[in-house]
Amino acid sequence: MRLLGTGRQLRLHVPLSLFLALGGCSPTKPEVKPAAPPVVRVSSPLERQVTDYEIFTARTAAVQSVDINPRVSGYLTKINFKDGDVVKKGDVLFEIDDRTYAAQLAQAKASLEFSKASLIESQAEYDIGLSVQKKNKGAISEQELTRRLGARDESQASVDKSKANLALAQLYFDWCKVTSPIDGRLGRHMVDEGNLVTENVTTLVNVVSVKPIWAYFNVDQNTAERYEQLVTDGKLKSARSGKIPVQMAVGADTEFSLDGFVDFIGNQLDASTGSIQLRAVFKNEDERLVSGLFTRIRIPTSPPHEALLVTDAAIGTNQGQRYVLVVNEKQEVEYRIVDVGQMHNGLRAIKPYRTVSDTGPDGQVVQKQVEVLKPTDQVIVEGLLRAKPGIKVDPQTVDMLTLLRTPQSVPQAAKTQSSDK
Repeated sequence: MRLLGTGRQLRLHVPLSLFLALGGCSPTKPEVKPAAPPVVRVSSPLERQVTDYEIFTARTAAVQSVDINPRVSGYLTKINFKDGDVVKKGDVLFEIDDRTYAAQLAQAKASLEFSKASLIESQAEYDIGLSVQKKNKGAISEQELTRRLGARDESQASVDKSKANLALAQLYFDWCKVTSPIDGRLGRHMVDEGNLVTENVTTLVNVVSVKPIWAYFNVDQNTAERYEQLVTDGKLKSARSGKIPVQMAVGADTEFSLDGFVDFIGNQLDASTGSIQLRAVFKNEDERLVSGLFTRIRIPTSPPHEALLVTDAAIGTNQGQRYVLVVNEKQEVEYRIVDVGQMHNGLRAIKPYRTVSDTGPDGQVVQKQVEVLKPTDQVIVEGLLRAKPGIKVDPQTVDMLTLLRTPQSVPQAAKTQSSDK
């Protein structure tokens, strides 16, 4: 029994002693290390002189478009081109059976020769009468002399008529060869060889000029009014008094590489669309543009001005306001509300100054210009999600243009921007 009791005591004393032993040791707290500042990529805005533009959908049209019809009727005997050929003015495109018109031409020539012979004969008779009258006034009567003069004049009229008939016959004969009235590109032929064509009725082919080429586009009323206000303020030239330069992009092209100018503005707004029609002309030296092509026209809507350019991925949106995050000298993040402009060569324009409302000493609300961004500021271009206003960050400097040429860096920044939204 004593052993059992002793065992119980042992069993009771062992955990107690262990507890006392453990409790007698002072606890050691783990050392908490501060978190490293998040890494972000920063870049300075590019300071550039830019011009704002508006882009409109346009449709090209040939300066000249001609449906070629025959001027004489007859059977088509020959086609001298391939569909789609580029031709020069005066090139013979079609030939019509000319035998009938050749016979009429020969007849007109013979008639002219006959009239000329009659004129020579009547002129000789009249000259003889004058000569006789001079020698002996009573040898020929005035009545006879007048008759001979009338015959001479009638022969002259016959000659003039024959000349006109010959010219007309020559025209009909020449028109048997149908020529191109302009330099341009042909469409497909509409009539095959052997068919009867009718003068001024049958359409043989269409030809359009290639260069230069027009592009028509419509400008909305608000844009037109803003442009006219800039003209009134003397900041832009009027399109009615000078050539306004424009650029064109075709198809999937992102660059507006074709240069032209506005040469026509409509005389009134279209009441149904609230827009006015403009026309631009392009040289089209490489003959790339064809009539009926849908394109995009870029027209300047501001004078050249200074702007700061950053990548779009550096701009966030908060309740409709655009902002950028800037790292200051203390490597702390600052929140800057900005006004953004248009894209220029892949970068977004930011206005260095913003107009804000403030309360003056007299309690009146006044508007003032506040500088929000400088060319020397370090704008966060990647890591916006990790960078919160007021915290310290570890900035890594990159070049804005290098970042623009590195597509792989964009998705993370774009994801950050969309998260901030």
